[in-house]
Amino acid sequence: MNRELLLQQLLKETEYELFHYPETTLKQDIKYVIKRLLKPAGTPKKDSFFWTHAMLATALESAGKVEVLKDYYDAWIGRGLPIYNLDNVMNGYSLLYVYEQTKEEKYKEAAHKLYDFVRGYKKETKDVMPYRRHHPTHIYADGMGMIVPFLCRYGFLYDDKEAIKIGMDYMQDFLKYSMDRETGLPYHGYDVETKIKCGIIGWGRAVGWVMLSLADSLEYLPEGEEKLELQKILDQLVNNCSKYLRGDGYFSWQLTAVEGPKDTSATAMIGYAMEKAMGSGSYTVINTENDNPIIDIEEYKTIVTKIKTAIISSCRQGKIHDCSGECDGFSQYPQVYGAYPWSLGPGVRLLLARDCNK
Repeated sequence: MNRELLLQQLLKETEYELFHYPETTLKQDIKYVIKRLLKPAGTPKKDSFFWTHAMLATALESAGKVEVLKDYYDAWIGRGLPIYNLDNVMNGYSLLYVYEQTKEEKYKEAAHKLYDFVRGYKKETKDVMPYRRHHPTHIYADGMGMIVPFLCRYGFLYDDKEAIKIGMDYMQDFLKYSMDRETGLPYHGYDVETKIKCGIIGWGRAVGWVMLSLADSLEYLPEGEEKLELQKILDQLVNNCSKYLRGDGYFSWQLTAVEGPKDTSATAMIGYAMEKAMGSGSYTVINTENDNPIIDIEEYKTIVTKIKTAIISSCRQGKIHDCSGECDGFSQYPQVYGAYPWSLGPGVRLLLARDCNK
């Protein structure tokens, strides 16, 4: 299929899912209402502005779909901008883009409300930001990807050093306590009290969250030693991940399980971060002095192009298939595969990026 036509189909589906995901049957809706009535405290509220939607919104930013995003954020603002947890904060990244494009005050006020939520959350949870309040000592890679790019972009836009510091503190702590020394890949997270690393090493989407966070944050960080160090970490992650790229251009659901199922969500997130690292000029060849093989720039270009080709081969009817299902927590990775927003969003961002070989 023509690449332009393929992108049009993917963007059409992205717009649709932004407003309709997840679609449920009448039977499912009735069961949900009954469950909410019987166990209101234990049944989460339906959230149409979750991290899954934020993934799609960032893809539409890459496509310049300002009017679509305005409709999305207007709907959220019209409902009073409910913020249930850190997942909602991920929307702030593309919300700032809408404000930059329109200069409409309501989007600026909404961004301030999201930032106030993060500040209050940090104080409430005793200076750390667990992904879920009911697991107050668990720090996840997911949270790093969801909130840090927003905080850095917000801090850059409004010259708010505190916002950037909160984001950098999260990144630096996660990278300090969650990386595996042998592979150079992250665990899914860590326990803030025991400092024990949790989950598995190299779960594909955890790697994706970490690299996505770095790639989308670096351009908003002030120049200096801290930024240079984070750039080097991203570059090293590029090198470490590349060792596990499969012959067919995909990453597996767990990177080191190269003979296991492929996962387009991990592949797209990592590929996008690689592409952005190179495009922003942050990619550097590191002299590690420990015989750790470093890919050269031409090999790097070939790898990203191979990843794009793999993602395209999983595209059918406007969706990106071969995506692993939603994670249920540390070491709870259902081996269910389909087409979800967390492959579609980063997949579209990757395919919209410039071709490395040009």
